[in-house]
Amino acid sequence: MENKKGIQLSQAFGAVLTLVLVAVLVIIAIVIFVNLATSFAGTSTVSETNETIVVPGSGIIAVAGAGNCSFGGFNPGLVINRTEGATGPENNTLVLDTDYQVFSANGSIGNLTNWNTSFISYSYTWGSGACDASESMVTEFGNYTSLVGLVGTIIFLGLVIGVLVTAFVFGGRRET
Repeated sequence: MENKKGIQLSQAFGAVLTLVLVAVLVIIAIVIFVNLATSFAGTSTVSETNETIVVPGSGIIAVAGAGNCSFGGFNPGLVINRTEGATGPENNTLVLDTDYQVFSANGSIGNLTNWNTSFISYSYTWGSGACDASESMVTEFGNYTSLVGLVGTIIFLGLVIGVLVTAFVFGGRRET
């Protein structure tokens, strides 16, 4: 009877255990990246000057930086009315809680009067580019297609390494 090459039933346990280990490592990586993304909160401070915002009627609008990772600490220092027809100093500087209100948690400005175009100067904190990278990584792990590709690549590399190791370890000349 000639020697057959291939995986034996006794080796299947190791292969299944390897797949389980890969799955556990992927789950651990997801947990680490989620915790890492939240740890970057407020690491960078940004100041914006004279950003133009247009609030339709008595609506609410978010400032440009409000979508940044771990956005917080929104603090508008000055809001200047630039609505067409607004002239004179009394019409230009808007007053907090009289002309507008601030929603600092989500970086929004609410219009309490009839102005619509203004310049706003403000500062805020956010988690920097490292926070963005961590959130992107978590999003990609959550994408099932990416996860299947990652696991497939790991399995393929495992098979290639297994074939190479088998060829070098057991591929020597045999005496007959």
